[in-house]
Amino acid sequence: MQYAMSATPSSYYQKQDQLGAQGDFTTAPEISQLFGETLALWVIDKWYQMKGPSRTNLVELGPGHGTLMRDLLNVAKLVPAFYQSLEVELIEINPHFAEKQQVALKQFSNRKAVKHLARVEDIAKIPSIIIANEFFDSLPINQYIKSKEVWYEVVVCLDSTYEQLKFDKLLITPRLQANLLKTYPNAVDSAIVEESTQSQDIIKFISEHIKLYGGASLIIDYGYDVKPALRTSDQYHSTLQAIMNHQYCGVLENLGRADLSAHVDFNKLKTIAKDIGINALGTIAQGDFLISNGILLRSQLLQNRLTNNEVNIISRQVDRLIAANKMGLLFKALSLFYG
Repeated sequence: MQYAMSATPSSYYQKQDQLGAQGDFTTAPEISQLFGETLALWVIDKWYQMKGPSRTNLVELGPGHGTLMRDLLNVAKLVPAFYQSLEVELIEINPHFAEKQQVALKQFSNRKAVKHLARVEDIAKIPSIIIANEFFDSLPINQYIKSKEVWYEVVVCLDSTYEQLKFDKLLITPRLQANLLKTYPNAVDSAIVEESTQSQDIIKFISEHIKLYGGASLIIDYGYDVKPALRTSDQYHSTLQAIMNHQYCGVLENLGRADLSAHVDFNKLKTIAKDIGINALGTIAQGDFLISNGILLRSQLLQNRLTNNEVNIISRQVDRLIAANKMGLLFKALSLFYG
């Protein structure tokens, strides 16, 4: 998964523009500016809770076209002290996206340089507010499958008969075997669990960083928040998926050309953060998060000065973001704070 998505210059996230109608998928910031503007209110509130530091690092992981950061900064201007405190760092490995981000953030970068970094571990050692929207779902996972009371790792290998890739299973170490048996006591035969070491490493770094320097983090993604011991039988399945041209396709069919992702284990992320001493709020459904932070009020204020056609467009956009049968329930929000 890492090789196909990010490890080489020909990997998916390094060589093409995947976003929007002409790409493979559309993210919330591309659906409506109200998404970014609503997140900006959360960011500003956290800055006040941090006692308004004179230097604040606003970081986004995987910023795409720069749309979310642009909308955040447009609202930030309404609070001059906050806006003047900001330094912006973007974690980006796609050079094409980096160019688009510079264009989108030109107005801000005329005042202060927007920094591009390849690793979150390189962000400035100052109070930071770190945003990750649809970032963790793209990180590589390990899958394990239970068969006849024994756990195996799911691997990809070459089927020599048909000269194509296929899934297989591999024995794991006794230590990992014992850990999986203990962690997932309710797992039945054919149960599948997923773990992302890279996700765990990143959330550990973020938590330690905001504990040491002060700050907050907001993670929005599709995923689940269930304690391992409380999982039901229908919660042990593969969430690995491939999307190309807005359509699902076989995971192994278009490696390097299709978007691979997996649902985020929010319970694991939250547990790591709490163990480090971070206040973790959530997870809550994206719809509830956006509503509680004022998206409906902001939408109404906009609609008061728009045409009927424009009002209908905004209403459809907001509905897509908050409706339970669209993005509102599947996507979750986890906020971390230490200050």
